[in-house]
Amino acid sequence: MNINKFLNYVIPSVLAFALSGIYAIVDGFFVGNSVGDAGITAINLVYPVVSVLQALGTGIGMGGAIQYSVLRASGKQSNANRYIGGTVTCLIAASIIMPAVTLPFLDAILKLLGASGVVAEYGKIYLLIVISGSVCQIFGTGITPMVRNNGGAAFSMFTMIAGFLTNVVLDYTLVWVLDKGVAGAALATVIGQLVTAIIGASYLIWKKIPIWKLQFKSEIFLRIAKIGSSAFGITLCPNFSLLFMNLFLIRYGGELSVACYAVISYASYIVYLVLQGVGDGCQPLISDYYGKGDTASLRKAKKMAYVTAEIIASICFLLLYITRDYIGKLFGASDAVCEMVSKNLPVILIGFLFLAYARVTTSLFYATQQAVKSTVLVYSEIIFLLILLLIFPAFFGEPSIWWCMSAAQIMAMLLAAALNLIKKKSY
Repeated sequence: MNINKFLNYVIPSVLAFALSGIYAIVDGFFVGNSVGDAGITAINLVYPVVSVLQALGTGIGMGGAIQYSVLRASGKQSNANRYIGGTVTCLIAASIIMPAVTLPFLDAILKLLGASGVVAEYGKIYLLIVISGSVCQIFGTGITPMVRNNGGAAFSMFTMIAGFLTNVVLDYTLVWVLDKGVAGAALATVIGQLVTAIIGASYLIWKKIPIWKLQFKSEIFLRIAKIGSSAFGITLCPNFSLLFMNLFLIRYGGELSVACYAVISYASYIVYLVLQGVGDGCQPLISDYYGKGDTASLRKAKKMAYVTAEIIASICFLLLYITRDYIGKLFGASDAVCEMVSKNLPVILIGFLFLAYARVTTSLFYATQQAVKSTVLVYSEIIFLLILLLIFPAFFGEPSIWWCMSAAQIMAMLLAAALNLIKKKSY
């Protein structure tokens, strides 16, 4: 194991996830500068629903890819190929089920998310289009781990770039030129993910990976679900945080506070994804060393992952702190919202330094098939956040809500350290 090999896997993954983060904020940028606070608030409120689609794809794709890597490294290629077919089967099933169980209940979902009036109207338009095209979202995110685990670390970045550029061009055309508002942004998102899915699938076919051999065995599905549950959670939990923060901010601070957090969440979402990129980038290496029983290389790769994540978190902290007065303007927010962003963003930034350790630990756990530990860790952050939000705002009001986020991330880091110590004793 050497640093160059590590970087060859991690750098493309970090860049791809960074692009994914920009991908996520593109709609907010174009809609915010076209429709205003109501548009960006609507997309922010409904984004947890959209994230379920992405998390399903990521969880299924990562669960199958990890199992594939470990079996292949153990010399069991035929069994490994079965998990490729099983993964594609699960992605197809998820693409059918999600629209069926969500589209009939859009009004109830919007009410649950706290949307009302014109914000609810914008949110319904956005969700209707994105959920109808859920097959693109689910396959776009689900194909990427399989590409990365088949020697395509750099190519997976290319697929993300292609989808991102498609989204930007279509956002500009549909939202700004043709004035289609949130509907245009939603359509651009769906088509961008379609491009990513097509290119990723083409790569796997070119590598002669049998993605067309579907599997229908329950044990394969259960194993994919078990391993992928943590990857599902690590993708979804920032959006649960978004949901809980929105609900408490709209209760204690009103729509301006929600609009403020919309801007902050767009800026910080990139950081979440970049840190995930470190963990998921080294996952093929970790799974390969784990399958081969190469403990020395496994430990070295883990150390490199932690150092890389902390460096990236520190850089992001500084960049966002320095630019805090201008971030709101980037999204077309009002002067009042921009002032609130400048005031509250530094509080959120504190958690990044602790989040880095927890995020990488979670990825390393599921890369080595420690599903229980990784699942406990990934969902702990959201549980900690909810507990803190139920307690402190009732006594200290809206300002304490911002501190709850960073406090939850510190608590998650402490739990990650404890679980990691327990794991080290077993080596």
